[in-house]
Amino acid sequence: MKFSTLTALRAGFLALALMCSSAQGSTIAWGSVFQDTLYDSHGNTLTGTYSFEVGTFGAFVPTMHNIALWEANWKVFDRAYDPTPLDPNDGDPNGWNVIDQFFVGSETHDTSGFSDSPDADPTDVFAENEKVYLWAYNSKAITYTSEWALVTDSNFAANLSNNWLIPDPADAAGSFTWQLEDADEAVIGGVNNVQYGGEFSATPPTFSLQTAVVPEPGSAFLLFAAFAAHFIRRTRRLTRQAH
Repeated sequence: MKFSTLTALRAGFLALALMCSSAQGSTIAWGSVFQDTLYDSHGNTLTGTYSFEVGTFGAFVPTMHNIALWEANWKVFDRAYDPTPLDPNDGDPNGWNVIDQFFVGSETHDTSGFSDSPDADPTDVFAENEKVYLWAYNSKAITYTSEWALVTDSNFAANLSNNWLIPDPADAAGSFTWQLEDADEAVIGGVNNVQYGGEFSATPPTFSLQTAVVPEPGSAFLLFAAFAAHFIRRTRRLTRQAH
């Protein structure tokens, strides 16, 4: 049954990519499989309050030591979420099906390097070979109630689908898939049965994704991080205006 389910999901990814393909750029489908094992730090299945974003950090390298700077450097390629988190029976109009525990998305990477997702910043360029991450969260605020998983794909030899790298923008007719089952590393949270950074109070016997409690930095570091984040945003804005 697992083989047939995975095969059906891959076929669905391909069909979604073909339906959305355009001469304006390559199509990237991404997500998890039907009835996946997605948990929070307590071992509970993820709820409609969670969102899933794929994107890149450009030249910035996220670590547990610079966690307060992630959002300022993050470039969203696409997002899956439940627009009505209090009603889990409303299907998955925005890619996050809470009842069946899977998330999916598909967007175009155009020949200029932009994403056509409504959740992407229209000025963010995704250059060839930028490392792709999946960021799952219930809130991006750095507080004890926030839970995150930031996962990526580093061991390409074991992949069942495409490597988690931004493709060549000049490839105007390509179709690519980034699947959670190929992720093998996390900065925070857990992926494919391995826990990494952050705090957990439960360890499920098997899981595809597990979020962790976000550690709160000290007040002095938060002040520094807020200043640095403001500086980064201002620099990026001025750079975009210059172009």
